[in-house]
Amino acid sequence: MSYVLHVRSAATGGLSIAALFVANSVGGLWSVRHTARLATLLGAVLLTLGASGLAVAIAVASPAVYAGGSVIAGLGVGLTFNGNLRAISAVTTANSRSEVFSAVYVISYAALSLPALAAGLAAPSWGLETTGYLYVGFVGALSLGAALHAGTSRTHRPTGDPIRTGWESRPHSERSRC
Repeated sequence: MSYVLHVRSAATGGLSIAALFVANSVGGLWSVRHTARLATLLGAVLLTLGASGLAVAIAVASPAVYAGGSVIAGLGVGLTFNGNLRAISAVTTANSRSEVFSAVYVISYAALSLPALAAGLAAPSWGLETTGYLYVGFVGALSLGAALHAGTSRTHRPTGDPIRTGWESRPHSERSRC
């Protein structure tokens, strides 16, 4: 943060990461109010917007825009991750769920760590600003693709019934109370 956004306080960098993770948790909690598909769609859109905000923050060297982009991206990650887990849970059997979720977590951790490692390797050669643009561009492109896919695809069970998880599966009396 200090080289690109010209912020010298180490606490500020820590607070921006904390804001990202708090927003991620809030997004996960917020996702239960939506169907798995809508949570995934909304999350992918927010992640795309958050990545765009981070790119703008780098361009204008604005810590405030960086914090805002981090919060929006964090909300998006929480919504998307929780929505996807609920969708996967809805289409797996109890006997295979542990294996499927183990694979999901391995892939998720690889998806988080490999781009970060690549950015760490690229930064000494390309500089932090260029690496930052490439990183948020990569995240933005993937999340935009996910948003387009979630917005245009219809997921169905083998029987042809649409997957319904979350809010609409609650009894009507419970939905009307919230």
